[in-house]
Amino acid sequence: MNIINDKLSDKKLFPDEHIRHSSMQKVDSFYIRKPEENEHHLSRPHMHPIRAAVHCFFFLTDGEVAVDIGVDNYVIRKNECVIIPAGQIFSIKSYRKCKGYMGGFHNDFLLAGLAGNNFLKKFDFLSMWGNHKTILSTEDADCITVIFNRLFAEFHNIECDNDVIRAYLITMLSEINRIYKKTLNTKPNNAERITGRFKEILFDSKQKKMTVAGYASLLNITPNHLNKTVKSTTGKSPSEWIIEAVITEAKILLYQTSFTVSEIAAHVGILDQSYFSRIFKKQEGVSPVEFRKMIEKS
Repeated sequence: MNIINDKLSDKKLFPDEHIRHSSMQKVDSFYIRKPEENEHHLSRPHMHPIRAAVHCFFFLTDGEVAVDIGVDNYVIRKNECVIIPAGQIFSIKSYRKCKGYMGGFHNDFLLAGLAGNNFLKKFDFLSMWGNHKTILSTEDADCITVIFNRLFAEFHNIECDNDVIRAYLITMLSEINRIYKKTLNTKPNNAERITGRFKEILFDSKQKKMTVAGYASLLNITPNHLNKTVKSTTGKSPSEWIIEAVITEAKILLYQTSFTVSEIAAHVGILDQSYFSRIFKKQEGVSPVEFRKMIEKS
């Protein structure tokens, strides 16, 4: 079973989209819309975490959106843009009188006709554990709004052109990146780089290690060095991070799949189902089974 949302029209990624625009047939790896046009659908946002296979974006000209990205909490407001990298865990907590643009795009769409994936590395905000929010000045916001207007108009044109959309998308990302880089005060030190890499592999669904030693080995450092580094930069030990990552991944699987609790426990690296259920309940206050029932009722 594929547990990652590959299609932008997936109801768990964009639950308010129930009608596919005709252009979606031609541009299935890119999507953009104005949240205010479907405000009545936004009363029930994603309260449960998801991991999308596409880069998702929000740019607001008014109102606010509360969203958890990884382990960080963001409130997006007027003249602010958030781009969530593909593969990152996030959940939308609330919308309030939103105006602007939201949507997403797949790597394959952006990179069509370009030489390799190195192109994406130029965009610092697409790193898994960077700061995902960019605050724009009024002048910069006006410029970005024009680009989003063109993206929106072209996408919803019955004769939309993928190459035109792609050109505007690259322009938008390049403008955001230029503004984003201005906000970076200093380059990360070695401890911050180690911590960032630790978080990146920790929340990678392909890497499941239940011990600090396992992650230290992947980073080519000693467990003691990893413990001291992560604790000094985040205030939490690697063990605490590991438990958070395991529970977050389990919640995604409980929400997005029909896997049994035993299968989910094995997927997150715990072979003892009873132990998995105990740490899940300790972290969330309910058992995995109860958590899934809460999802079904919501």
